[in-house]
Amino acid sequence: METPGSAPQPARPRRQRWDAARNRERILQVAAPAFAQGGAGVDMREVARLAGVGVGTLYRHFHTKEDLLQAVVQQDVAAWTEAVTRANATEDAWTGLAALLEATLTTMARHRALLDGLAAQPEADSAAAFDACRDHLERAVADLVARAHAQGTLRADVTPADLVLQVMALGRVIQLTAPGNGRSPADADATWRRHLTVVLDGLRARGGA
Repeated sequence: METPGSAPQPARPRRQRWDAARNRERILQVAAPAFAQGGAGVDMREVARLAGVGVGTLYRHFHTKEDLLQAVVQQDVAAWTEAVTRANATEDAWTGLAALLEATLTTMARHRALLDGLAAQPEADSAAAFDACRDHLERAVADLVARAHAQGTLRADVTPADLVLQVMALGRVIQLTAPGNGRSPADADATWRRHLTVVLDGLRARGGA
């Protein structure tokens, strides 16, 4: 509180705020590829080293590894939502459906730690998380499935729930073929994409365009 004749209290230096924002951005930039390659086992000290900040600075921004992972994932949420919108606006439903499945798996591959985390949770928690993911993805593909059926490009017996299970199965492929042990990121990416092609071939209606 100021008194007559006293000097105003200095505001928090802009430089300090700018440095904090820059450090947070650096952490997020290096954490995304680190989680994609190392999964949930990534060491927070390694993230701090890659970002060029101290471990204390990292924990001031993100109190736990889960907090950091959530912040990293949020960066892709908007992009995935846009992919859903674009897919549903595509006149050819099969093209939109294939693009949406690819976008979903691309997001999963970028955030393999999420898959590791789901697998490591207690059974009840894992089931609840799976149910939430399933419901969200089913809603995203429901209209595309109906239109693809109407256009004759998707097998008539395939449901939105079937597609979700296929996505979850391919998520397991992403886990099992992750970079490491002599497998490069490019090899890992090519593997799940090849399996997606196999799945899409099986989903397409006979004679579908």
